[in-house]
Amino acid sequence: MPLSRDSWVRKSACPTDLGGGQCIRNDQTLTHLTNRYGEFDNGPRHLLRFDEDEVSMRRGEIPKAEACRLRNGRQLVHPADIARARIRRATAGDLREQGFAVIHTCGRAGEANGHVSVIWPDTNPLSERESDWPAPVQEAFAACFTEVED
Repeated sequence: MPLSRDSWVRKSACPTDLGGGQCIRNDQTLTHLTNRYGEFDNGPRHLLRFDEDEVSMRRGEIPKAEACRLRNGRQLVHPADIARARIRRATAGDLREQGFAVIHTCGRAGEANGHVSVIWPDTNPLSERESDWPAPVQEAFAACFTEVED
C-alpha cells in the first residue's frame, strides 16, 4: 500500500517538479553511490530509525571521490572509504521508462544542489510512494544502470 503523507520529497522538491514539470531531462545522467563494498541498494533502505521511501542519486556524471564527498556533507572523505565505494550510472529516461519517478530534491540549497530522488510508483510521487519495492521492481531499477565504476 502506498505511503501517503507529507514527505521529505515533497518538502525538498524543486519548484519545477512541484508544479508538475520535470526538472531532470530524460537524457540527464544520474550517479548512484554505494559505500558498502559494492552492494548497491536497489530500493529504499530500511533503517533502524525510519524507513526511506526513495533512492538517492546525484545529477550528472559525478566522479567517485566527489560523490563520496557529497554524501559526506561536502566534508573530506578518508581514502579508504573512497577505495571501498562504487558508483553506477543511469539516465533519468531509462528510469522513467521502467515506471520510476525522478524528482529533483534540491531543498533549500536550490537548483545547484544535484540531489535526486527516485520513487516508485511514478503515478503520484509527491504524495504516494512505496517503501517496499517488490523484487521485480528492484530488478527493473538495477537493469537501468549501464555503467559501473569501481
